[in-house]
Order: sequence, then structure tokens, then C-alpha cells
Amino acid sequence: MSARTLHLFNPENDLALGLDCIHYTPPPHASALHRAGGLLPAWWASEGDAVLVADHSYMADAEWLSANWGLKCRPLTTATDEYLPSPWGWSLDAARQFADAGLPRHSLPSPATLAHYRQVSHRRSSIAILRALGFDDSDLPREFTDPDEAVRAELSSPGSYFKSPWSCSGRGVFCARGLSPHALRDRLRGIIHRQGSVLAEPGLNRLLDLAALFHADSSGAVTYRGLSIFTTDPSGNYGGNIVAPQETLREIIGSHGLLDSYDNLCRQLPSILADITGGYSGWMGVDMLIHRDSASRPALHPCVELNLRSTMGMTAMAIADATGFTSPRLLAWQLSGKAEPGLLLLPPRSGFTLSLLPLSGSVSRYLSNSHL
Repeated sequence: MSARTLHLFNPENDLALGLDCIHYTPPPHASALHRAGGLLPAWWASEGDAVLVADHSYMADAEWLSANWGLKCRPLTTATDEYLPSPWGWSLDAARQFADAGLPRHSLPSPATLAHYRQVSHRRSSIAILRALGFDDSDLPREFTDPDEAVRAELSSPGSYFKSPWSCSGRGVFCARGLSPHALRDRLRGIIHRQGSVLAEPGLNRLLDLAALFHADSSGAVTYRGLSIFTTDPSGNYGGNIVAPQETLREIIGSHGLLDSYDNLCRQLPSILADITGGYSGWMGVDMLIHRDSASRPALHPCVELNLRSTMGMTAMAIADATGFTSPRLLAWQLSGKAEPGLLLLPPRSGFTLSLLPLSGSVSRYLSNSHL
């Protein structure tokens, strides 16, 4: 019998990569999101797969998913070598969670492989991708290990966005505009102390956030799988993903006159990603931007960052396929006490709900010139 997959939703993984420890304790918000989304992989799991969860209370959630969405999901707290591990993202802590559940060490990536995945997950991978796409060094993000040097760079060209090497959902990213040199230096010093460096890139006049989704097979070959469009707030924090057929999402890119540019880019990226990721197997996403250039024309920035893991864009694509909805909706995590009415995709848990919401006026404006 061929091995089945044991899925794990560990959205705290980018934070675990930052600390690089085997036993990582996530902050309360990330821990609550982990519990709330424990059965999220049911939306893309294959028949016979299972999902690793913390306790047996998820059996009731699995019954809810079956009754409400027809999803067959097997929650497990322990497992054997009949399963192959598939986390949201790989880190020392992710491997430890599978080992604690009973998976044998030989079924898990080696420490050297996990160290490689961590380095590729570093935000400097965007520099390697842009360089491979032909960007001049003067147009690339800059990495600093000296906070004073980073402050001098900001003072010479104000309005940069500074990024922690490992963070998620827009956290760890901030615009320096409005910060005093002293406040900026203190903030950068903290990031460099914790994670070794900080990256800076010029701010752009953002029109649309999007990502190209890819998957690497067991041989390391990378294939394009689809398009993701998502919302962020002015600070860059993640808001939600548009759930719609791929053709609808492509129309949004086309409404900006950039569909050919996007398609050409997605033909170039698989070989570049295969070289950079070096044997990685699993999902990955390349975040991009449509922005206004210096002539106020829409332009595609081909790589803001590489996410070497599953993403909410991949989740939105799986949900679009599973539901068959043709009318675009917003996939969003909400605090249960402040949740807007929508179609629940998981039972509320740990103060969070995951819902499909109608596209609000603010989201429609965010999609600017699209046909939505």
C-alpha cells in the first residue's frame, strides 16, 4: 500500500524559523490560530489522508466538516510510518511535532535539510530571484547587519520598507517614514540582534497584491499551479484572499494590462525556483505587486518575497476548486467576537473564525480597475 499523507497546519512556522529551535513556543495569537485552523488541511487533503491535531476534540470538528461541506477528514494525535508528513511549513519545530506524534525519524527531513529550507526561507531569497530575472544590483533590496548603516541608507532615500528575515502575514515589515533616526535605529537593532540582519527595499505605489503559486515534486522539479490575489492593509498586514475561479483572477491582472507580463514571468520562475530551493518538495508562493511606476503606469514587480511553504493563496485555490463558487468572495480569518456574517469554512475555535465573506466596498476599491 502506498503511503498516505499526514498534514499539519502550523502557521507559526515562519516565526519558528526565526528562532531556529526544536521546541518553539508561539505567541498567543499564533498559537490560537494554530488551534483554530487545526483541520484546515481537510480542504486540500486526498482520500485516505489524515491531519495531525492536538487532541481528540477535533473529532467533532471533523463531523461538522463532513455534514456542512462533505469533506472527509481523519484527525489524528498519533501516527505511524504508514503516513508521510506534510506540514504547512518545515522547521525544526515542525519536524519535532511529527516526531512527537510517532513518525519515525527516517520519514522526516534531516537537520541539514531543514537548515537549507530555513536559509531559502530567508527574505534574501527575493534578491536571488530578482537577480536571476535580470535586475541590476542597484534595483535590488539591500541587506544590512549594521543598524547605523541602514539608518544612513534610509536618510539618503526616505520611505523604505524594512523587513525581518523571517516573519509572516506582513508582520515584521514596516515603513520607516515618520520614524525618527533614533527610533528607527532601535527597531532595526532589535531585529538584527534577533535574526542577524534586516532587509530594506523602496516603497512602491501599490495597486494590487498577488502571488504566483508553485509546487515542487519529490525530484525537485517545480511547476506553476495558479494565481493568488490577496488584500493587505496600509502597513502590509495580510487581510484575506480572493476566492474565485482562476480565470476570474486572471481577468483582474488583465484589467491592469499586465497578463502577458505575468504569464511570461511564470514561465521563467520554475527553473529559477528549482535552482534556488535545491531539492525542496512542496508548495511555495512568490509574492508580487502591481504598482504605479514613475510614469504613473501600472507595472508588475515580480518578487516581493518567496514563501517556501503552503500559503492562504493555495488554500483559497483549493477552496475555490472544492466549492465551485463562481462569484468572488473574500477568504478571511476573523476574531469571533467581531466576525462579519459569512459562510463558515471551519467551526469557530480559540476565538477565530475562517469565513467566506461578500466582497465589501473597501475590497472592491482595493481591486481598483478590475471587473469585480
